[in-house]
Amino acid sequence: MRRRALLTALAVGVSVAAGCLNRGSGTSDTSNRSQTNADSAADAPAFDVDDDAPGAFVLLRNQPQDPNGIVVGDEFDVGVVLGNAGGEPVTGDVRVRLVAPTGEGDGNGDEDENVQTATIAVDGDDELPAGAARFFTTGPFDATVAGDWKLTAESGIERVHRAYDPIIEVEERPDD
Repeated sequence: MRRRALLTALAVGVSVAAGCLNRGSGTSDTSNRSQTNADSAADAPAFDVDDDAPGAFVLLRNQPQDPNGIVVGDEFDVGVVLGNAGGEPVTGDVRVRLVAPTGEGDGNGDEDENVQTATIAVDGDDELPAGAARFFTTGPFDATVAGDWKLTAESGIERVHRAYDPIIEVEERPDD
């Protein structure tokens, strides 16, 4: 009986290890600082797909890529999950916009500090099939002021998911 249990445990352990080691590492394109991983539809929110429509990007969620949080003075990237709400594969360049808590600017030339944009290139192997979702990394962005920044959709993104949370929190740099 012990031998059978040992053989079963060994077979399961080898299968699990093989599955973990077989995961893709993604690709990187340093020309536009975009990284992609395998389809991540499992952790993306569900969204409606119109099978009769052409491919259409939908912004599903964002995730700052700094595990220790973002503080004023940091340069940081943001992970973005895009989905395809159309019935055909979709490719192209899409833009996101990061707006500081101070808004659009006061007309005195500080708009560049308050609004930053980034492009995500979805092409080649990154093509999104109908109904699929995929993770992309975009940036870099500069944290110039503390507060709740908003990451919003720009050109190329047809819609934003109803559960999308645009807030990216930037904290004051602690005194040393």
